[in-house]
Amino acid sequence: MRRTLVRLQFRFPSLRVSIVVTAWLLLWLEAMPAAEAGQPVSAAERAASRNIFGYDPTPEFIKFDPEYRQKHRLYAQQLEELQLELARQAAKGRATPCSRQIFLEARWLVFYSAHWDRIQRRLDDLRNMLGLPTDPPDARDQVEVDGSYDHCSEAWFLKLDSTIEEVEDRGERRGEKPKFPLKLLDRINSPDKLKAYLDSVLISEVAKTGIDNRFELNIAITAIERFIVGHVGSVYAFAPGLKEALFDYEDKVWQDPQTGFFGGWYRLPDGAIRKTADLSVTFHIVSYRRDTIRHVPEMMRTLIAMKDEEYPFGWLEEGQMSNHHNYDVVRLFRIGWPRMDAAQRDWAGAEMRRMMDFCLKETLNPDGSFKMMDEDTLGSSFLFPISLLNELGYFRPSLRFWTWESFPDAMKLADRVEARIKAMGLTDTESAKVLRRFEEARRERRAWFVLGGAVVAAIVLGGWMCVWWVRRARSRRNARVEPLNC
Repeated sequence: MRRTLVRLQFRFPSLRVSIVVTAWLLLWLEAMPAAEAGQPVSAAERAASRNIFGYDPTPEFIKFDPEYRQKHRLYAQQLEELQLELARQAAKGRATPCSRQIFLEARWLVFYSAHWDRIQRRLDDLRNMLGLPTDPPDARDQVEVDGSYDHCSEAWFLKLDSTIEEVEDRGERRGEKPKFPLKLLDRINSPDKLKAYLDSVLISEVAKTGIDNRFELNIAITAIERFIVGHVGSVYAFAPGLKEALFDYEDKVWQDPQTGFFGGWYRLPDGAIRKTADLSVTFHIVSYRRDTIRHVPEMMRTLIAMKDEEYPFGWLEEGQMSNHHNYDVVRLFRIGWPRMDAAQRDWAGAEMRRMMDFCLKETLNPDGSFKMMDEDTLGSSFLFPISLLNELGYFRPSLRFWTWESFPDAMKLADRVEARIKAMGLTDTESAKVLRRFEEARRERRAWFVLGGAVVAAIVLGGWMCVWWVRRARSRRNARVEPLNC
């Protein structure tokens, strides 16, 4: 896998990786044979890459269960087969809200735990659900007991994730509010409750518990941020001071001032705490904090330095570019753009152009769909490429923070992708979000057209008024001239 030696002019004490060791490791990786396109990186190479800005908990899982590698491989293969079947049925028009919820829970357990009985049960649940003709017809209805919109997940944070997506989708499309109280939010509805929950998932002790909290932390903080910051409006009566408590925790406890990043922490065998710089976790927090986020210059230096490393502590997925991760990177560049120097902006601009080319030339299919790469579901295979292009300003000129270039084929692509989604009968919240982004782009372009027409009309009217005024002035001047008597 190709590696570039980025100039690191700062240290990461919290990561416990010295500049000398980092440089040596990068040079060692540079000397290794380059991976072919689409060729997965080795487990050793992936671990080495992740350990630069993050942590690879695999050795801790093996301490928890010496047969971890063999069992994980077995269940990961079963999950992949079921994921392909899920995508196949969704592509044929099956609505899969319940199947998707079970799949995401099974995926979380397979890749972030060694709880084999629970993994097997959820895989069996998914297999049985896909064996039925349809998902339950009420799978997207609100559940009165806890107020969630999730009938098929078991974990609280996954129910929270489904709920924020449904609340947003229903609110934006129909102006609909939840019918029942969102009781599942009671778990964090005080500064003390919120802090206690975040403390419970911030630090992982994998060798002791057999679970890596990183995924739960990422999904939960995203939903919590969206609810508390007010991304979906007033849908729940949060306790006074909860927003301030959330920001205070992020600023004073969680964010690493050396890297500017957020991420999960790991308690090592010697008792030390290893903090990580997690691209996805940081993206989600920064997306909703925006101008209130701290340590932006450090964040931009870290973001640039991790370019050639493996997700979630870098930009790459199995040594290759990813529309999903590129979207995260572009959003962070947008937030950091005012604080970046000229050299950083030039470098980032070139990288963002590469991301756009990759999306349009290497992942877009002729029929308006996209290659399913590291996305979880069929809906997300549309959502992340379109989100990346949208963030780059491809569809909306107002979002073009990094270039003055125009993209005349943008709305033709939007029409083609939209037609494909509708032809496939996709009704999930991710596909619906893609269609909303296209509509936002059309509204903006209509507004620019109207504004442009108004400007042209104003210029024409102004020109006519000027000519009229000049002619009138001349006429008055001529009328004041006395004729000569001959």
